[in-house]
Amino acid sequence: MNSEPVTVNKIIIENTMNYKDTPVLHYRIEYPQFQDPVHQEALNPINEWYRRLAEELEKKYETELYQDAIVQYEYSVANQFPFHMYDALQIYEITYNQDDILSLFYDQYIYTGGAHGSTERRSQTWNVRRGCEIILQHYSDDPTALETEILTSISEEIGRQIERGENMYFEDYPQLIRENFNPESFYLTPYGIVIYYQQYDIAPYASGIPVFVIQI
Repeated sequence: MNSEPVTVNKIIIENTMNYKDTPVLHYRIEYPQFQDPVHQEALNPINEWYRRLAEELEKKYETELYQDAIVQYEYSVANQFPFHMYDALQIYEITYNQDDILSLFYDQYIYTGGAHGSTERRSQTWNVRRGCEIILQHYSDDPTALETEILTSISEEIGRQIERGENMYFEDYPQLIRENFNPESFYLTPYGIVIYYQQYDIAPYASGIPVFVIQI
């Protein structure tokens, strides 16, 4: 087993788009590209996947989001309202990079005016030797029992946080953590598996993206 971490290169796509000489949209897309002297052949398709994902996001920003920004700009000008430039940002964080395993999450933030923007998180975990994605169910022979264990652990942790006066959750969080559980919403860290929920899934905006470390 190769215990050396994979080299990670950050690629950045960035642009500010104008309309009628006014900047209406700024975007910055960060994505990783991996290098390893032993497993490069297996990493190449993963690199291509992230590159293609970034280019698709760039296209979406330059078409759909740019047009939305123009509509908002025209509306603001017509009604003598201040226009706030749209902003889009994708950043990533490598959370595990050892023992031939790579894990990361990336956040996509969009601001389209108003009090605050919104953030959506996605994540992947890869087997570097095989060049394939690892799913949560790989960590148990009984996926149903694994999900039950995870949800029980999350519910207990939320209960402890509430007792300590930490973080805020919706009153019906016991039901919401089950309804909004997504087995794809996980990543690895040296401390365990992290399960996360999107904004507003189980807690108000002020709580951010709720994360829970699970020991399996």
